[in-house]
Amino acid sequence: MHISADDLIAVLKGEGLRITEARRAICEVIAVEHDDHLSPTEVHERAQVVAKQPIDPSTVYRTLEVFERLELVHHVHLGHGPGVIHLSAADQHHHLTCDRCGATIDVPAQALEPFFSGLHDAFGFTVNPSHFALGGLCRDCEHSENSG
Repeated sequence: MHISADDLIAVLKGEGLRITEARRAICEVIAVEHDDHLSPTEVHERAQVVAKQPIDPSTVYRTLEVFERLELVHHVHLGHGPGVIHLSAADQHHHLTCDRCGATIDVPAQALEPFFSGLHDAFGFTVNPSHFALGGLCRDCEHSENSG
């Protein structure tokens, strides 16, 4: 599923927000970078380049909050860095993050479902994994550690 900048702008209009050049630029960045995991700071920096003018950081945060509330973007923490956002996809997924190189791997939700179901069965605990990534070592880093 790919959401266009025009789709995002229409959502903002539907929420009664004024469509400024800053908001257009924010929508453009999110739509164009739909497969990336961007921090609000990165969205802010890229939107300023698109808009060719300064943008108040609070505009970025307020716009992202609207999209998150409407479940158009997800906020997730990938390791030790700042939280990032990415467009919500029709194919729900979780994140694996390499503690050494920082690589992020998107994992289809159904791949981890047996694990989460097992935790629920054993401990009566329902995991909400959408906000945090699972940390570890990617294949390349694990290989270099084992061969070194």
